[in-house]
Amino acid sequence: KVILSGIGFIFKKNIIFAKNNKMKKIFRTIELLAVIFLVGCGENMEKSRNYYDKGMDYLYSTQYEEAIEYFTKAIKYHSENFEAYFYRGCAKYNSMMKKDALDDYNKAIEINPKYDQAYFNIGLYYRSINDYDMACFYFKKAEELGRPNMEDYTKFCR
Repeated sequence: KVILSGIGFIFKKNIIFAKNNKMKKIFRTIELLAVIFLVGCGENMEKSRNYYDKGMDYLYSTQYEEAIEYFTKAIKYHSENFEAYFYRGCAKYNSMMKKDALDDYNKAIEINPKYDQAYFNIGLYYRSINDYDMACFYFKKAEELGRPNMEDYTKFCR
């Protein structure tokens, strides 16, 4: 049993005990604030969905910079939101930030390996830089996962 001089807490086997009621109230307040802080900083699906929806509005209206901003906020509140990564990649691609778009498409696949649209967009990226072997690999993968109408993209693949 160790008492820290003057602060009113007793440490016993890595557990903290308050010595009196006043210290107990202070300790409970600190615990409550910590919980509020952690909940406020953690994953929040509703906030993520709201930012995602706003990002989609900006994407459809070709306001790519704003779309990127809102998809980034959606990701902040739900780090596994593969669609936010994908559509942020689309906004980046249309803003001529193609390499950054590729990173987002790959992150979407990391989260959801069966997301055929991300494979397709990676194929488009490789086709845009004239790497047809890689483009074919990703087009075939998208087709394998069920993306429709891939014949025009895969007909020249070996």
